[in-house]
Amino acid sequence: MNLRERIEAFWSGERPDQIPYTIYWNEWRHTADDPAWRAMYEHGLGVTWYLRTFETRLRDVEIIEENYAEAGKPMRRQIRRTPVGEIHATWESGWNKKYFLETPQDYRVMTYIAEHTDFTPCYEDYLARAAALPPWGIAIPELWRTPLQQILVDFAGLENFCRHLSEYETEVRRLYAALLRNFRRIVEIVAQGPGRYLSNLENFTADTLGPRRYEEFLLPIYEEFFPMLHAAGKLIGCHYDGRLASCRKQIARAPIDLVESLTPPPEGDMTLAEARAAWPDRLFWSNINVGCYELPPAELKALVLKRVAEAAPDGRRLAFEVSEQYPANWKESMPAVLEALQETRA
Repeated sequence: MNLRERIEAFWSGERPDQIPYTIYWNEWRHTADDPAWRAMYEHGLGVTWYLRTFETRLRDVEIIEENYAEAGKPMRRQIRRTPVGEIHATWESGWNKKYFLETPQDYRVMTYIAEHTDFTPCYEDYLARAAALPPWGIAIPELWRTPLQQILVDFAGLENFCRHLSEYETEVRRLYAALLRNFRRIVEIVAQGPGRYLSNLENFTADTLGPRRYEEFLLPIYEEFFPMLHAAGKLIGCHYDGRLASCRKQIARAPIDLVESLTPPPEGDMTLAEARAAWPDRLFWSNINVGCYELPPAELKALVLKRVAEAAPDGRRLAFEVSEQYPANWKESMPAVLEALQETRA
């Protein structure tokens, strides 16, 4: 099998000739021109590109981008100006330093923006970009985050969100309702578009919500919209990269096909054996903890094979990936992972 055939077998719940191993484009891109990658492609490594099949357009919203330096670090500020006020966010070296939402008025402005956002299909653009990828590239349509995760991850940040949900509940729920209307439109577009597997980039960790909030804000979204996508022949993978144990029962009820970026302890709190026991039929696209890459190659290989035995003793429903922090010693460690996975060949 080539890489894409392996991935298709994995998505189908069938046994590929070798358990797949991939890396996110945004992690790989920093050293993409290094020839050290070539041998890894030949041994089965793939690169995943998350591409949209929809376009967004804002009405009556002015976007102002500013790039500058602060204490020698690259900074970016984005201002969103509307008839009801403006909000802004800043990033330092690509990481969010100040989020858009800090006050009730900020929520009112963001709700206005959400209500003045239109979505249209861009299927041809997606197909052209997917066709231009190299043989070891995998194109994946992006489903976007569900409304609450968008507020938490993109607009407010974890610390602010926890306080806002208590202190600004009315404003949070109004923005949630506006984003829900947008998510409904995105689902309609994505359902009719190309691609079999969809990435729902939730960036979920159970510690931020807990079971009650999961049942209130996430599970109903999944139960309403994911069956529509299944009816269109799609598979849905949710990016659950954090601690999941407290919501394991709720996650078991969700109509999710694949848990993506599933990370064992210490970052996560479920081993692959525990995850397989909790969700026996789910596909796992599991992130290998960045600290594991620092192990001697023989120990790293043994760890990978142990995780294979825990989650996929029959070689099915499991793939590995680099989806979080980039391993600094990738030239030595990632080939060791590929060597271990070659031992899983059918």
